[in-house]
Parts: sequence; structure tokens; C-alpha cells
Amino acid sequence: MNAILFRRQLGLALRLVLALALSGYFFYWASPGWNDGIDWKAVIFEGLLFLFVFFWTLAVLPQWKSARTLCLGSVLFLIGSFADVYDNFLIQPRWENWLVENLSLALGGGLMALGIRFWAREKERLLDEIQRERDFEASLIPKLSHDLRVPLSNLIGMTSIVEEDPQLFGDSVKRREYLDLIMRGAKEMNLLIDNILESHRMKSGTVALHPSAFSLAPLLDAALEDFHYQAKKKEIRLVKDFPDGEIPLVADRIKVVRIIQNLLANAVKFSPKGGKITLKARAENSAIAIRVMDEGPGVPAEQATARSDESPAAARKGSEGASESFGIGLKVVREFVRLHGGRFWIEPNVPKGAQFCFTLPLRQGKA
Repeated sequence: MNAILFRRQLGLALRLVLALALSGYFFYWASPGWNDGIDWKAVIFEGLLFLFVFFWTLAVLPQWKSARTLCLGSVLFLIGSFADVYDNFLIQPRWENWLVENLSLALGGGLMALGIRFWAREKERLLDEIQRERDFEASLIPKLSHDLRVPLSNLIGMTSIVEEDPQLFGDSVKRREYLDLIMRGAKEMNLLIDNILESHRMKSGTVALHPSAFSLAPLLDAALEDFHYQAKKKEIRLVKDFPDGEIPLVADRIKVVRIIQNLLANAVKFSPKGGKITLKARAENSAIAIRVMDEGPGVPAEQATARSDESPAAARKGSEGASESFGIGLKVVREFVRLHGGRFWIEPNVPKGAQFCFTLPLRQGKA
């Protein structure tokens, strides 16, 4: 890696030297002749300044994509300082003095100052973002522990009951109830673990799409069925608002399932007892628009913006003392939607609650 970096820097240095040599030839061609006397003190000072600007430019040019203003200013200042050294030896025409030397030095110096300011502000923004991510991760462990402990405690409790009373499963009603509870706990833990793994993959940049063609309606029906027990326990009605017919979609099926699961889990968590959750889907032009609408406490406008962009989401209080959300599920939703070329946003629900909305391109074609 060091050898590759060295070759890149050497190639850049050679290109700069070649460009300066061509500039020197132009100055020589434009000059009417040599100066009679040379001020060597000025030559030494201006030469040292030129060398400093040369190596400075050599250092900042690789950052062209993130600091274009600074790089452009450095190049102009390098040209001006080179012309400043050259005019100690050759007679410089007035137009060259104004248009090349003075203008390059003034414009280059101004752009360098502006570029340094822009670069510093960008670095501050990145540092703030890194600090927010660290704070988010620092608060993640205790909240993850809480959310894992609840379904795990249910599984342990069910196991203990069966051990104490093996004949319990003879009652078909209780057997169904306990199996549903075990399945619910297992699915909650599975979804949470999947979110943790996907969050790690997103940070490492290893998330990729594997699109295939499928019908959306059966997938939405299955998602509603998965949350039937959780909704039943809180007396929440799950309302289906999408056509039963074919809604063809070319997308990553597993990731679309994760998106729907996370949004439904979020809605169940924050919906009050006896509330209603609506899953709505409509084909609009060349995209599919999906909404998960709950009747919970809603999301304040500033938090809705934070949840829709790249900022770590602030927590909102769940219904009836439910644990706070730390936003990892919505973070996964936002990233998966973005990977598909869609859009994710949050709207208020009328008369109360929130609507978590996203669009996915239909992307018709060969899977």
C-alpha cells in the first residue's frame, strides 16, 4: 500500500514539474530579455516560498474530491509564486505581471483561505457525526440487553412451566397459547439480531442487493400474520389496505421483508392498547408506495427529520411504559430503502400517531 501511495505521489510530482517547465518556457518566450541585475535575497525568499507552496500543493491535490476549492487555490498560488521567482531573472511584460503573477497570487491566496475554511467545517461536521455515532453505540448495549431480556425471559418462563407440569401440553388451547408465545419471543430476538448484524454490515460497507422478481401482496400478508400474536396481546387491530391482486416487484426480497418487519414491530411497540395499525400499499407510476400507520404518541417534527436522514434517531417513549426505541430498526429501514433507490420519510397520522412511509422502484426487468 505504501509503495502504491509513493508511486502516485511521484507521478503527481512529475506532472507538476512538467506543467511548471511548460510555464517557464512560456515566460521565457513572452519575456523581452534578461534582467541586468539579480536581487539574490529576493530570489532566496521567493524560492523558499515557491518550494513550500509546491510541496503543499503536492500534499493537498490527492484530496481533490473533498477539497476542490483548496486544491484550485493551491495550484493558482503555485503558478503565481513560480512567476514571482522567474521575474527575478527575466524582464516581465506588464500584462504578464498583472494577469499571471498578481492575479494568480491574489486569487489563489483567497481560494486557499476559503478552501481551508470549507475543509475545516467539513472536518468538524464529520467529527460531530462520528461523536453522535459513538454516543449512539454507547447507549446501544443497555437498550439491546433490555430488548433481548424480555423475549428471552418469556422463553425461559415457558420452559420452566413445561418442566414443572409436563401434562400441560395435553390442553390444546394452552399448548397453542404457549407455543405462540415461544414463537413470538424467538421472532423478536431473531429480528433484533438481524438488525444488529445488518447495522454492522452497513458500517463496514458490505451490504449488497440481490434482486429477484416476486409479488408484493403475499409478502405483506405474511408480514401481518407474523405480528398477529403481538397485536392480539395488546388488542390492536391489524388493517390490510392493499389489493389482493398481483403487485409485481423486482427487489431484494429478504431486505423488503426486513423493512416491513421493522416498521410493523415499531408500530406494535408504540401503539396503545386497543389501537389500530394499517399497512397500506399502492403502485404509483413506476414505484410502489408503502405506509405503516399507527395510533401511538406520534413523532415530533424535529425527530421525524432526524429519523428520515442519516442522523442517529432519538428515542421516543413506547406505549404503557414500553422500552424506548434506540432507532437501530429504523436505521436498517432507511439504509435498505436507500439501497433500492427509494425514499423513506415520516408523516403525522390523523387524528393521532405516525405514518412511516417509503417508496421502492418497481424496477421491471430480468431479475
